[in-house]
Amino acid sequence: MSRLLNLTDGLLGQGRNVLVAITTNEDLSRLHPAVVRPGRCLARIEVGPLSYAEATTWLGGTGGVPAGGATLAELYALRAGAPVVSDPVVTIGGYL
Repeated sequence: MSRLLNLTDGLLGQGRNVLVAITTNEDLSRLHPAVVRPGRCLARIEVGPLSYAEATTWLGGTGGVPAGGATLAELYALRAGAPVVSDPVVTIGGYL
């Protein structure tokens, strides 16, 4: 990451009409401030989960799409044949 930032801010990046798009599944608030500082980051766009209707339209079928919808990462996994694994439900049990 540091090489990319140095390249775009350094002499090689001056006067070039180049935009670099970075995608991540990381929460935007957890990105390093050097990456998202004003002047370096033009926009921070978060794409949330698609609704069930949007997800089934994107996928071209209903196979495996959860009732609450799915993220793009989950849809790509479904397209590749992998099942969508949702986060396990954490229940608080009683003491023995």
